[in-house]
Amino acid sequence: MQNLFSFTELQSRFAPFPKSLHIVFCVIATIVFLAIYFRTRKVSNLLWMVACDMLLVLQFYNDKITALVIGICEVALFVSIFVLYLSDKKKEKEIDAKCDECLKDIENAVKSERSKIASDVKDDVITQAFDNNDTK
Repeated sequence: MQNLFSFTELQSRFAPFPKSLHIVFCVIATIVFLAIYFRTRKVSNLLWMVACDMLLVLQFYNDKITALVIGICEVALFVSIFVLYLSDKKKEKEIDAKCDECLKDIENAVKSERSKIASDVKDDVITQAFDNNDTK
């Protein structure tokens, strides 16, 4: 077990962690990101998992060309993750805007119905409870 967490011998400059520690890290990362993916169903979580696990290749092939290819793939994965993040935020804003619009429609309908029912009463309990400008 002591060899598992031994940092005294570095593999190479591309994969400095010992192989066994790196494999443990990749297994844990895979489990965590798969669990998050199954909970949220976001593709970006799978891309994070691939980005973590892809570095394991450097433990077996630690030449400069492989490191360069892995580095380019990592950059492409990070850009993809960022683009997915931005599109998710845009969708959330659109949904929030639609919800605000629906609430405005409901508010207008309530005001219209209330004015039909109690057009002569301007200071009723419902008006005091829901027409307060301090709510936003």
